[in-house]
Amino acid sequence: MPSLPSDRAEVFLMQVEEKIRALLREYSEGHLNSEQFHVIYERYAGQRLIAQQAMLTGDDEVLQDATAEQSTIAIKDAHMGKALGLRIYHHHTGALIETLGEFDVSAFVISPVLSELLQSLRAGKVVRSRAERLEDRRWLLFAVQPLTSVVTLFRNEPSPLQVREIQRLHEDFEAANEASLNTDEPDAKKLAYPFYAFVQRKYRK
Repeated sequence: MPSLPSDRAEVFLMQVEEKIRALLREYSEGHLNSEQFHVIYERYAGQRLIAQQAMLTGDDEVLQDATAEQSTIAIKDAHMGKALGLRIYHHHTGALIETLGEFDVSAFVISPVLSELLQSLRAGKVVRSRAERLEDRRWLLFAVQPLTSVVTLFRNEPSPLQVREIQRLHEDFEAANEASLNTDEPDAKKLAYPFYAFVQRKYRK
């Protein structure tokens, strides 16, 4: 005689399905990067299989392993994009304006991508932010505005929301410093840096 479905397993399965729907919403709204999504989705998919197995066998014991794993919050934090530092470059002179936070990436890595983006900008093309993966789980985010480029170093992939925040801060930076940035030698010490809040925010926990 087949085992009866477990009420506990059925409730657990419903909870997992709701978590999956919430995860899909979070990703679609830009709150998660792709690595966070894949790691968490794999976890939920595994829990779903365990719940289905428990429903088929009537054995609730298998649910203990599924509920004893690392918390989703801890997984999100471990794979979250963490802003380490950024550099600001002046288009007119090609000079480095300022470095904020920790930034230890060679110019040989940055220059080819910046040159390509600036060529597109000068050709009148729409230039979108670009994320490039480095070694050791680090990423570079390149953002371009009419007067300056900003390169942000992240630990883990930046989420779409973080990308958009950098874009907004970059727009504010140029708006606040437009007069200085239109000169040949902007004085870095006299510029306003909306990026301070982003770099100093304690993403690193």
